Amino acid sequence: MIRITIVGLGLIGTSLGMALRSADASESPLGPVEVFGFDRDQRVMKEARGRLAIDRESRTLAEAVRDSNIVVVATPVQAVREVFGQLASLLPAGAVVTDVASTKAEVGAWAASLLPSGIAYVGGHPMAGKEQAGPGAADPDLFKGAVYCLTTSRSTPQPALDAVEALVRTVGAKPYYIDPEEHDAYVAGISHLPLLLSVGLMTITSRSPAWKEMAPLAATGFRDVSRLASGDPAMHRDIMLTNRQGLTRWINDMVGLLLDVREQLEAGDEAAVEDLLRRAKAERDAWLEMKPNMRPGEDAFLNRPEVERPNLLTFRLPNRKR
Repeated sequence: MIRITIVGLGLIGTSLGMALRSADASESPLGPVEVFGFDRDQRVMKEARGRLAIDRESRTLAEAVRDSNIVVVATPVQAVREVFGQLASLLPAGAVVTDVASTKAEVGAWAASLLPSGIAYVGGHPMAGKEQAGPGAADPDLFKGAVYCLTTSRSTPQPALDAVEALVRTVGAKPYYIDPEEHDAYVAGISHLPLLLSVGLMTITSRSPAWKEMAPLAATGFRDVSRLASGDPAMHRDIMLTNRQGLTRWINDMVGLLLDVREQLEAGDEAAVEDLLRRAKAERDAWLEMKPNMRPGEDAFLNRPEVERPNLLTFRLPNRKR
C-alpha cells in the first residue's frame, strides 16, 4: 500500500485527498493508498477528515510524514519554503516530495536548497481550481481531465517521476512536463494576469463615489470578469510575489494596450477600435473551438491510428526498513 501525506488541507489539498481515496484501486496506477493529512488549523483538518479526504489526522508534521512514500505540499506558495525546511529532517529515505504551487521556478529552487539528498522532488501545478477556498469547497472531480503541470531537474530519479505521474493519473488529470521558467511565463499571462485584472476592476469600481448607484446595475459581465477577486487573498499574494518577472511583463503589455485604446478613443478612430474588437473575438472564438485541456500536440497524437495509447503507469518505490 502506498502511503501519501498531504500537508495543507485547503481546496486543492482536500480535493486531492478525496480524489485519491475515491479512486478504484484495481484501476489506479498507484494501487491501494492510505492518505494522511496535516494542517496547522485543527478545524480545517477535521473538516477534511469529515469530507473523507484523509484516512488519518496527524497531530504533528513529523507524525504525518513518518513512513510516507509521497508527500504533497498543498500550502500557500510562500509557506512551501518553510514546510520544505521542516521536512528536511523528518522525511524517510527514498520519499518523494511534490507540491501544487501555482509558480514553479522559485519553488524548485527552494527544494534544491532545502531538501536533503536522497529525497526526490517533482514540482506540480494542477490547472484546476475555484474562487472559493477551504475544504468546504473541495471536489473529488476537480482534477478530472485537467492538465497537471510537472517540473523536474536533470537529477530527478525516474522512480520519483513515475510515482508523481501515477498520482496525477489516479486523480484523473493529464501530466504535462514543462520547464519551470517556461511554466511561470505562461501562467503569468493566462492565470495571474486575469486575477490581477479581476482585482483591478473590482477595486476601481468599488472605490468610486458612485459605487452604490452602480452596483445594482452590475450584471453577468461584471460578475464574470470580477469572479477571481473572490479568491483567497493570501494565496494570490504569494502567487504574485513568486512570479514577479513573468507578471510584470504581462502587466506592461496590458498597460500598453490600454494606452493605445485610450488614444484611439480620444481620436475617435472607429476603424482601429473595431479592428481590435474583431481580432479579439476571432482569437477567442478559435480558442473556444479547441478541445478543452488539450496539451500541445496531444490532438495530433491521439488521432494517429498507428500509435498505441499509453497504458496506466506502473512504478516501484525504493524498499525501506519499517
